[in-house]
Amino acid sequence: MSDPKPDFSEFPRTIKASTERGGAQYRLVEGYFAVHGRPATPGAALDFSPEQIAVYPMDRFAQIGAPSSRLTPAYSLGKGGTLAVPTGKVFVRLSADQKFAERAKAFRDAGYEIDQTLSYASNAGWLRPTSSSIGASLAAVGDLAAIPGVENVEPQMLTKAARKS
Repeated sequence: MSDPKPDFSEFPRTIKASTERGGAQYRLVEGYFAVHGRPATPGAALDFSPEQIAVYPMDRFAQIGAPSSRLTPAYSLGKGGTLAVPTGKVFVRLSADQKFAERAKAFRDAGYEIDQTLSYASNAGWLRPTSSSIGASLAAVGDLAAIPGVENVEPQMLTKAARKS
């Protein structure tokens, strides 16, 4: 009998880091999973305490994963890059002549709702999925990018902070 593994079939294998700059892509990493909504336990590979998200090696799934937890895969930017965890939120920038708040219906039609507007940029802001599905949110990034007037869409991916010396 094989070890249980989470089903991440609803998650895209690759996600553009930015729809405006087409080169960089996040790639799903098979050896890790993230648990959302509860504090990290010992053995976490990454701990995002304020967000209550922890990343674990897949061999810990039987001990850590629980049906009541929200689970996502981990991604990396490029091969062997730093681990990144999707939150389901996306940052959207419209053309300069458009107002973010006035596009709420188009965002809802694409499966998102406004989470945060920016006082310093009326044409940009954060969206969250109308469903609780992070996988569906990631899969629908292309739908957002296709809305007339949308110039850029970037999924929010949490990564470990890098220190520069």
